[in-house]
Amino acid sequence: MAPLQTLTGKPMASSSSPAGGQIAVESQSARSLFDPILNFLVRRRILLSAILFVGLVAKDVAYGFKPLDWVNIRNPYGVLGVCLVAAGLALRSWAAGILHKNSRLTTVGPYSLIRNPLYAGSFLMMLGFCLLLNNLWDISLILVPVVVLYVVKVRQEETLLAKLFPSDWPGYSQRTPRFIPRLARTDVRADWRLSQWMRSREYQALGATLVALAALKLWQTYG
Repeated sequence: MAPLQTLTGKPMASSSSPAGGQIAVESQSARSLFDPILNFLVRRRILLSAILFVGLVAKDVAYGFKPLDWVNIRNPYGVLGVCLVAAGLALRSWAAGILHKNSRLTTVGPYSLIRNPLYAGSFLMMLGFCLLLNNLWDISLILVPVVVLYVVKVRQEETLLAKLFPSDWPGYSQRTPRFIPRLARTDVRADWRLSQWMRSREYQALGATLVALAALKLWQTYG
């Protein structure tokens, strides 16, 4: 096929020039080197989050910081922190009790409000615990890297869901926000089952939360 002509009659430079191709190859090579590292971090996001949180607590103990007393209703920040933790845990439990992972696309209950209620609940819990630590630096130190890892994980899972449910996912993803619900009336009724909640192992999140709150109280009282 003859090359495209410019207005001057001279051949137009091809978009597949050697320089452009080299840049594309280098960019793809950089991504291929970085992807295994990112995938490794994403797969171990829960462990990394726990290690980071424990490290922040150890730092605060060493520098003499104390957490907020979350049972003191006169402290508005402590009340806000524990309310965020409780709200996040409740959202996760609600979602876990109706989720049928990979067998069918769940679009009811909290999934009719946002596409990722489990992760949204985790974000609320992390924010609440950071607030209870009573150190503003901790919020940025833990939330920024953890949120990045979870956002990457969300994108990976949504790509998988689009492949598993090619007929249902496009419409669902268009009408349902990823994290922040729209201000519109939505039917959130769903068949919540304790057996499904147990099958999702959400009791682990409940147990870990209770242990963490008890540890913060002991630290605040005797630390």
